[in-house]
Amino acid sequence: MTENIFPENKLFLKGLELLKKEKVEKGLKRIQKAFDSGYKPAMIFLDFYEQESSWDKANKAFEELMAEGFEKAALTIGKWYYTGENRQKDASKSVRWFLESARAGGADACNYIGEMRETGIGLEENDEKAFEWYERGAERGDIVAKYNFGRLVRLGKGGRRDLEEAVDNWYESAKVGYAPAMYKIGEVFEEGLSVPVKLPKAFDWYLNAAELDYPEACGKVGRFYYEGRGTEQDYALAYHWFSKIDDPLPADIAMKMGKILFEGLGVEKDIEQAKNYLQQAADANFMEAMFLLGRLLDELGESHDWYQVAADKGYAPAQEIIANQYLEKAESEGAEWLEKAALGGNAEAMLRLSYLCETGENVEQNTKKAVDYAKRAADKGVVEAQYRYASLCLAGEITDKDDHAAADYFSRAAEAGHPRAAYLVGIMHEKGLSYWSDKEKSFQWFMDAAEKGVPGGMFRVGVYYENGITVEKNPEKAFTWYRKAADEGYARALFNLGVLYEAGRGTEFNIEKAVEMYRLAAEKGVPEAMNNLGNAYHQGKGIEANLEEAAKWYQKAAENGFALGEYNLGVLYYMGEGLEKDYSKALQLFEKAAEEGSAEAKYNLAGMYFYGEGIPKDREKAFALYREAAESGFTEAWRTLGELYLDGEGTEADPVQAAECFAKGGYGGDNESRFMLGRLYSGEDEKADYPKAISFLEPAAKDGFLPAANLLGTLLVSPELEKRNPAEALKWLNTGAEGGLRAAKLNKATFLKRGELNGPDFKACLEQLNELAKGGDEMARFNQALLYLAGLGVRKDLEKARELLEDASAGGWLTAAELLHMDKLPEGPAALEYWMPYLVTDAEGNILKGNLNRAK
Repeated sequence: MTENIFPENKLFLKGLELLKKEKVEKGLKRIQKAFDSGYKPAMIFLDFYEQESSWDKANKAFEELMAEGFEKAALTIGKWYYTGENRQKDASKSVRWFLESARAGGADACNYIGEMRETGIGLEENDEKAFEWYERGAERGDIVAKYNFGRLVRLGKGGRRDLEEAVDNWYESAKVGYAPAMYKIGEVFEEGLSVPVKLPKAFDWYLNAAELDYPEACGKVGRFYYEGRGTEQDYALAYHWFSKIDDPLPADIAMKMGKILFEGLGVEKDIEQAKNYLQQAADANFMEAMFLLGRLLDELGESHDWYQVAADKGYAPAQEIIANQYLEKAESEGAEWLEKAALGGNAEAMLRLSYLCETGENVEQNTKKAVDYAKRAADKGVVEAQYRYASLCLAGEITDKDDHAAADYFSRAAEAGHPRAAYLVGIMHEKGLSYWSDKEKSFQWFMDAAEKGVPGGMFRVGVYYENGITVEKNPEKAFTWYRKAADEGYARALFNLGVLYEAGRGTEFNIEKAVEMYRLAAEKGVPEAMNNLGNAYHQGKGIEANLEEAAKWYQKAAENGFALGEYNLGVLYYMGEGLEKDYSKALQLFEKAAEEGSAEAKYNLAGMYFYGEGIPKDREKAFALYREAAESGFTEAWRTLGELYLDGEGTEADPVQAAECFAKGGYGGDNESRFMLGRLYSGEDEKADYPKAISFLEPAAKDGFLPAANLLGTLLVSPELEKRNPAEALKWLNTGAEGGLRAAKLNKATFLKRGELNGPDFKACLEQLNELAKGGDEMARFNQALLYLAGLGVRKDLEKARELLEDASAGGWLTAAELLHMDKLPEGPAALEYWMPYLVTDAEGNILKGNLNRAK
């Protein structure tokens, strides 16, 4: 022994010597006195001596036990008294020893005292005290105490309630291999206690506990393998783990063992053994076992009433079998059994009842029950029920409309492979119903539906390929998918095929085929196709023009609420084409189309108010409608608004607002608006800004708008421009001239006369004027006369000059008349002083600047 020699130790050692000399009474008194003086090991020896009554045996046992120290020795003796091992079982004595071990710092003893307080064994039952002792043991690191403390904290039994603290203690205990704690962590992940549900993790913890032969864990692992939860389904392994559980088996496990053996799931089929297990479960009133036992006896050809017994007890599959038997006999009682089956949880019965309750067939009609049965069946995983319930929620006819629920249940059905559900999930993603709009997911679901033969899915895939929505634009693939959908009778696909045929996109241009597709789609009720067919008759595209037929199809489109059809029909009434001219009907149609959002209709309606056609003139109303049309996306309306601001028609004159409207029109791609901005910014007042004017004119000129090309050409050589560009100017004047714009031709001649690029070229200037002069252009003849007077580019010829001036004067050119009235015509370079400046046109190409007289 290695104990320090203190007074009480001396007493103990003296007592041992006396016992060794067989002076028992004196020896025991000395040892007892050592214990009373606080020497704890003395009580260990006294306990052994009481048991052995022999110095040698007691001393040997004492020394062996004390080798681990007093705390462990006291714990061991306490456990002997607690369990009856090596000592006569005595709970009160075990308490004494556990307390001594705990006072010596022992952790395990704290757990034992906690158990005794919780169960009332050896100590008065007291949950608060149990809580304190478990907590003390857990704090000292005992894994069993951590487990038990976690139990009480989870329930709030005897102290605070804290799920997270419970889980933390279980986890600490489980980490070091305590099987019950491992099992608890499995429950944490299975039930989502303070953490997200993670079945694979739950399975792993249950398996760890089962491998330590923890019975409850063996059952859990077997169930997980049986159901395929958290791991792959494996009936053989389920059977293996179930087999580790001692009899009697829980009823559900007996049933599962019976089913595995009855159906030969992963193991060899064994009818007799299956019968025993199923009988055991059935005798325990486990209804599924009754049902399976009925099936087994059917197979053996033995009569039984197990289906009826199970049905009477509320087991749904059995009730459905009974219900089907009645329904086959056309007995009304069949529906009652379906209701019993549904009440028992049978999903197929619920789905059948959903349809019956909606129609009132064999049951009282009840739409609320129809919806409820559909949802309950859907929640049990019946794919068709998920689709049905989602459809009811989306339609909102026999229940409240609920896009969120519809999206949820369509998704479930789609993920289970339901074709039309896949299409509708795509629609909900596309339109942002319940989900954030996600076109990529839409395309994936549409493709899934298309490949499963859903025409709507084929059509939407075509739309995505045609417009390049989340995929690379591919008109050929679009055409292919539209064709597939059309072959399935999908009307809108016929219309879209017509559009592709007419545009020559994805297939060869074929206007006749386009008209054929429009007709087929129109006959199937597609309003857009009715309108396009009307337009084909109106314009004579792919079919002989027929205004009456055009009016007929526009009328059909209008009757179907298609705004463009209403607008086009209004145009026919307005123009008197195919119909008797009728401003009143045109006005009504434009108003209706405008109410439905047609910007074009608003624009035409504005025009009728502006000019007083079929309605009293109202410029302010017109102005307001033009603005509505513009803000609805009709770009041309911005230009009209700009003109009204310039002229002060229907509103106060405001050049700044005019410029803003022209800018919006220009940004929207309207070349006339760009041109008007170019004119505004190329004026001669303080608002002039030639670079800005050029920035608006260039895109219009590039689009082939000739008045813009002409004005751009003149601005690029303006002395007001910081950096002139004669070469670019000539290019744009050539564009205008070659496009037949009179002002551009005259301006090109002026450009050559002025020598803007490489010095004056009077000969080329004269050639440029000759073409116009031959056509009788008075301006060209006037400028020709000036060249003949100056003798530049041609030999001076006063008679020819006079002749040309007389022609120009006759054409209304005042300056020509003024020269003819002079005593002497100017000659030489002085004649060129009368040359006209660069000419500007309006948006229609009419010359604005110059002194042409148009007097009556």
